[in-house]
This record gives sequence, structure tokens and C-alpha cells, in this order.
Amino acid sequence: MKKIILLLWALLAIIDFGFAQKTISGKSEGKQFKPTAQFEKQNFPPNLYVDLKFNDDNGNGVLEAEEKAELHVNVSNKGKGIAQGLQVILKIEDYDPDIQFDKQKEILYLYPNKAINLIFNFQAGLVSETKQHKFSIQVKEHFGYDTDEAYLMLNTLQYQQPKIVFSGYEIIDSGEGTATINPDRLIQSGEKVLIKYFVQNIGQSTAINALTEINTQNPNIFLTDNQQILGDIKIGEVKTFTVGLSPNKRVGENFDITLNVRIDKKIGGLLNHKIGIPLNQSAPEPMVLNVETNLKRLQNQVAKFEYTSQKFSANIGTIERINEAPKSITKRTNSIGVVIGIEYYDNIPPAPYAENDAKIIADYFKQTLGINKIVAFNSVEATGLFFDDVFNAKYGELQKEIIKGETEVFVFYSGHGLPSKNGESAYLFPSDGKIERLTTQGYNLNDFYNNLNDLGAKSITVFMDACFSGGSKTSAEKPAENLMNMKGVKIVPKVVEPWKSNPNFTIFSSSQSNETSLAFDDSQTGLFTYYLCLGLKGKADLNSDKIITADELQNFVTQKVQEISKKLVGIQTPQFNGNKQTVIVKY
Repeated sequence: MKKIILLLWALLAIIDFGFAQKTISGKSEGKQFKPTAQFEKQNFPPNLYVDLKFNDDNGNGVLEAEEKAELHVNVSNKGKGIAQGLQVILKIEDYDPDIQFDKQKEILYLYPNKAINLIFNFQAGLVSETKQHKFSIQVKEHFGYDTDEAYLMLNTLQYQQPKIVFSGYEIIDSGEGTATINPDRLIQSGEKVLIKYFVQNIGQSTAINALTEINTQNPNIFLTDNQQILGDIKIGEVKTFTVGLSPNKRVGENFDITLNVRIDKKIGGLLNHKIGIPLNQSAPEPMVLNVETNLKRLQNQVAKFEYTSQKFSANIGTIERINEAPKSITKRTNSIGVVIGIEYYDNIPPAPYAENDAKIIADYFKQTLGINKIVAFNSVEATGLFFDDVFNAKYGELQKEIIKGETEVFVFYSGHGLPSKNGESAYLFPSDGKIERLTTQGYNLNDFYNNLNDLGAKSITVFMDACFSGGSKTSAEKPAENLMNMKGVKIVPKVVEPWKSNPNFTIFSSSQSNETSLAFDDSQTGLFTYYLCLGLKGKADLNSDKIITADELQNFVTQKVQEISKKLVGIQTPQFNGNKQTVIVKY
């Protein structure tokens, strides 16, 4: 009889476990399964671990008005016993009726070495306030094998209203759709012209589904194509639309038309806007405004987790957005930036995120460092004798851009660096290179530095997110690989040091010669590149004087990269050589 009962209990567990997985693996819309099974003590306890991930609709880490988001709670059992009657509970510490979220989900059984991913849905209302909310996350087990609490720090942002304004118009009196006697860019009675209208969104959010309409009460004005669909208008964006207009001979010296731009939510549109248009006069120049978003807080307050137990994933702090480079007052009118990102190689593993590094840095070179001309290269372009073709001081492409003593040169490189077999030389490597031909296809770091120094430029500044240890770039998700198949070789490249004789030669390197430069999965960049960008955004301005020196930048980047690399997969120590007082950027 006892065997029959045990068999039935096992069958129920399997059936209930399957049902529980079905219930919680999707979006349950708040309907929770209430287990009724009888749980029994076991010889071995479970050991629960939790991994957390937050995703909002637009990916900026902030829950904005009417936005949806998901909290992924991945629960795994690394113990020998079955976890039974699990309750995953989400609580908000300061109640906000305009934030809806799933509060609890259940797992009936979680067997050893198994994991289940739960999705908690969030939805913000239209009147959500701008503030930070703290959510507690706890997993409770029937027999008390609970996890410690973790916390989700989530910022909500109140509805940011778009604002459509009329920017001006342009008269088109020649070409298709017009009928004029003399094309003079004037409106004259008896003619048909096209009026090109300009509207701009100067608000703080995208205007959705914009519809425009031009009307007039003047019986002597005839309009064609006066209703049009503009679609979405982004922050700061200008859109145009063209309407046919013909005044007859009875019209006066001027007339009025009415402009309407209707958008979703009916907030921020433009209604009944009167535009006075005179005959026989040129149209005034359209006025377009420079609109800066009011969302800087989003860059510094994205969702993050705080943990009280090592059984939760490591907390590396707030991940800030670096994709948009801030504008500074720095202008380098005689300067050039060479940006290289080699991610994909024909004969060796890729260098993760190298092309994204280059794309982002090119923007920082232009917007933040104020570099006049940017030349960028990717994996496809960096082949063959690419490095010599670009950097050779006698016949390379770069030397053609240099006015000796006047031009400032900036170089950024992200990709693989490789050591020689004896560890005494270091090379940059083209995407089509072969390890066996390292000394002929690779570009010796000494040649790189010497050629830059021989350009005779006013200054040379190099940023290098590459390592020369013989290993590939690694991250929490991407394991390292031995590119050179070397063991027991001490990597100490004998590198020339032009910064010792040239006070205007500066180099920021991502790691020591015997270390691996890490990729950073959270930002989809190199770890060094991520903190380099944060530093240039202002984080490195340690004394808040609106000036970032080389010393401030290297101190910030080194401290942050060392701190975070220890929490990932190994130590990384950025290196700096040059004049510490060199000014990198002014705000």
C-alpha cells in the first residue's frame, strides 16, 4: 500500500511540475496557480540561486509613462534536494497606483540542477510620477529554504509631452504641380504655387501619428492636397509637407490660412494656428530650433539590482547609456581622428564588440573632443597592408592630412593585439591575417608609434582597447581563447617610448601586456571603451571644473576598470603614458 501511495505522489509531482512550468513560463497576466499538493521532507535540502534581468520597451532602463517592461527571475536549484512550493514575491516599498506589476508567481517543484524563468510584467500609467521606486524580490520555499532578499531600483518618468510648432514655409512656383507666368518665388493672384510648410517637434517625446490639415475661410483661395499624414515626429525633428495653393483675381493683398497638426493623445499637437500669407512677397526663412532632450536623468538612473546574498548574480552597479556623445565647447579646427574597429577575422576568433566600440568612439571624437575630420575603418576595410598604408609617415594616407606643428592627431583602435612567439614584440593585426605570418602581415607596435611620432603633428593621442597577452577578448558570456597557442611565455614586449622625448605624445591602453582586455556584455562594448566614454561624458571631471585632463581621465578609467574587472572574469589594469596635464576636453 505504501508503495502505491509513493507512486501516486510521484505521478502527481510530475503532472503538477509540468503544469506549473506551463503557467509561469509565459505571461500570466496576474493569474496565479495555487498549488494544493502535499509536500514531504527530504534527506537533502535544495540550494536556490537567482539571476535577474530587467527589460523595458525602449531599452533605456527607465519605466516611462504608458511603457511596458519585464523582470526576468531565473530560479535554479543547485542542491541535491527538490525545492517545493516556491513563491517568488515582488513588493514595492512605496505604493504607486499608477504602476501595475505581477506581485507573485509559484513554482510547485524545482528539481536538482534545473532552472525556471519567471516573467513579471510591469505597466506604467499616463500619470506616473518621476521618482525612484524600490522593489523587493524574494523566493520562499515551503520548508524554509528561502533566498535572501534582492532589490530592483527602478526609476519612473512622468509623461513627457511633445510640442508641435510651425517653423515657416517656402514658396515653390516652378516645376510639376505649378502654373505661373514668372517663376520668382512669390505668390501672385491668378497663379498656382506649391507651399512647403515646416513643422517641428520641440517637446520632450515623440509625436505619434501626426496628421496635418490646411484650411482657409477665404473663398478666393483654392487648396489641393491639404490633408496629409506625417507619421511620427521625433524630438527636435522637422517635417515638411506641400500643399497646392491658387489665389484668384479677387483676393486681397494678403490672406490667412489655418494649420492643424493632430497627434495621438491629443496633447502637444498644433490646433487652429493662423498663418498670414502676403501676395508678392518672399517667404521668410524657416526657423528651426535646436532641441535638447530633458532626459539626462535616464543616462544616470537606469534600472539596477542590489543584492544581500551571493546567491544572486553579481551587482556591477548602474549601467549607463554611452551611445550618444555629449557636445562640448572643445573645437579642434585643425585635427583628424582615425578610428579602427576590427571585430571579425578570417583566421582567428572575433574581438567582441570592436566595431561597436569604433562606432561609438567616432561620435565622441566628433561631438565631445571636437575633432574636425573623422576617418573610420571596420573589419572589411582593415585588410592586407592596411596599417602601413594608413600610418606610414612617408607615404601613408594620414601624412597627407598633416600640417606639421599644427594638426592634432587622435587614433582609436579596438581589435586583437598579438605578441610574438618569444613575447618580445607586439603587433596590431589585419582582419585577413594569418598567425603563421604574424611578422609580415602584422603591424609592429614600434612601427606604429614611430610613424605617428614622425608625422610632426602638433600632438598625438592614442586610445587602444586591445591586449597583447596572446588571448582573445573575453567577457562573462564569451570565454577566452589562446590565439597564439602559447604556454609559459612571459609577455614583455620591447616597445619604443616616444612620449619620453615628445611631451605631446599621449597613449591610453586598456590593459597591461600580460592581461586580457575584457569585453563588457552589458554595454556591448569593451570594458575599457565603456569607462572611457563615461569619463568623457563628465564622470572623469573629478574637481568639477568643466575640464577633463589626461590625468583625471586615466585615474577614473583605471579605477573603474580595475574594480569591475575583478567582478567579471579577471583583473584588467589600464595603462597611461604621456603628459598628465594635457587637456582632453572642456565643457
